[in-house]
Amino acid sequence: MSRRRQGSSVSPSSSPCFPSHEDIVAGCRSFVTSYFQLGFLPKAIFIEAISRNASSISPFLLSCILCISARFTPSLVQRYGSSERATENFLRLARMMVPTEMYEPSLERTQAFFLLAIAEWGNGDKDRSSVNMGVAVRMASMLKLHREESYLLPPDAAAEQVIRAESARRTFWMIHSQENLHAGYSSPAPFPLEDITARLPCDEHDFAFGVNPTPRSVLPGTLPAQLHPDSAKSPNRCLFATLIQSHNLWGQVARRACRSDLKTHGTEPWETGSEYQVLTEELRRFEAEMPERHRWSAWNLRGWRSEQLHLAYLAVVMVLRVSNIVERRIYLDEILLSANNADNNNDITASPKTRGAPDGFWRAMADELFAGVVELHEQIDAFAALRTRGEGFPAILVFCVYICGSLASYLWRYPQLCPRVAPEAEGISLRCLQVLGDLHQAWPTSTRWQQGLQQIASPLSATSGSSQSGSASGDSPPTSCGTSVRSAYSARSNNKSSQSREMFKEASPTAALEESIIDPRLTASMQNGAKGDDVTAASFWGANETAQVSSGDAEALSNELFEAEMRNLLSEDVQFGWLDFEHGGD
Repeated sequence: MSRRRQGSSVSPSSSPCFPSHEDIVAGCRSFVTSYFQLGFLPKAIFIEAISRNASSISPFLLSCILCISARFTPSLVQRYGSSERATENFLRLARMMVPTEMYEPSLERTQAFFLLAIAEWGNGDKDRSSVNMGVAVRMASMLKLHREESYLLPPDAAAEQVIRAESARRTFWMIHSQENLHAGYSSPAPFPLEDITARLPCDEHDFAFGVNPTPRSVLPGTLPAQLHPDSAKSPNRCLFATLIQSHNLWGQVARRACRSDLKTHGTEPWETGSEYQVLTEELRRFEAEMPERHRWSAWNLRGWRSEQLHLAYLAVVMVLRVSNIVERRIYLDEILLSANNADNNNDITASPKTRGAPDGFWRAMADELFAGVVELHEQIDAFAALRTRGEGFPAILVFCVYICGSLASYLWRYPQLCPRVAPEAEGISLRCLQVLGDLHQAWPTSTRWQQGLQQIASPLSATSGSSQSGSASGDSPPTSCGTSVRSAYSARSNNKSSQSREMFKEASPTAALEESIIDPRLTASMQNGAKGDDVTAASFWGANETAQVSSGDAEALSNELFEAEMRNLLSEDVQFGWLDFEHGGD
């Protein structure tokens, strides 16, 4: 037999890279009960098989499972000395097996490469993650997992056959869902909707008992949904189906939010038929048609927790809230400028195009934006209160906490954004920072979100009194990336007068913190150490007395930090940092 067909020769029972049988079982239990509560493994059958004989599972698949769950399994953390070392042990083992596993498609290999991609992404290695996900996508395509005919079974099929087919179906939809979670505007969908005929997964009870349900729900945009539109919005659809549908909507929002030409081409957001109107209406309609048990409430969270599906439920409701928030956050600069100008009866807006907005349009958008932030905070607070110490969770939940905290921080700094919610902004921001502090260590890739929110919130907390007064006194408003046009322009300008430099060399630490509220790069430079004049406040603000920012410059600078935030989540090929988010800047 050729080496290609032999697969991995590593055996869990004999390899020193694998821990004891008891620790393997503990890691697998952690995987199916906390991280992937909705997944492609039939939980009872899988745990029974691994408990009897660890060698009954592909060593490659097993190592990839443990790559994810090791950090959440106390016995493995204790065995290897830390969650990082435990994770790295299984990552190293899985990587060793990649060359012998990647050339012959099978369901188990597809599942393994998918899990390895998740583990690498969570560990901060997005290049490896992207390549491994690409292998999983290609294998799924070769196995035709996106086609419904691949799952056809005879009417009298045994329960084991039904479970095997459902496992394959779930594998495809998990790949599709994860690709949407990490979708970017420059990353095309791996499976165009018009090519997908596979229907959505069944509920957990049918999966466990080997029941093939009819009818099944479908994903909007696929051929089955075009033929039977009502099947996409069935009130009886399972939580897994709702999760896939909600993540598909997030993929649309994320790809739109990251487009660099978003505000320079196309219709205005208030125009009928605009992308904004179409997508917000689709989100509204989807939530209105969700099954009652899939909608957000603390009661529903407790119910899903009793069924050990609370993390999957949160991945639905939180991602939906973030979708609604991000779709509006795109226009944060226009919202703020509109709020400022309303007080002054001033018709100046972020760009000439925004002058055509109907009366109250930006105020209504602000109310919707921050109502979403309040509800997302309610979900985060409930999650944190119910979470047991060491319980696993998907990394996407950390991003949801970051988005909530960052927007609350902007509102804390600029209460005119939404006066109704502004009194709650400080508490929401600090609570999100606390929750991030508890969560971010589990997933190294989320460390930047925690650092970013810390950089925004800490100066605000230190200078909250002056910040509030500063907001009302006409500070340059931030663009939707959270940095002012003035500071961003000055960072790029080479025309820094010596007079400006001397003025800012004498600035007090409080003044520097005040400026860092608007421009997080200043905080980063202060923390990283000073070298010459370029790390003083003057390097960001020095030319503001003489520089004139054209509307074209403002448009070009708009949304930079927001794009960086999104790209950091979405695995775009950029070098992101709070100090260097200006591409091509000086």
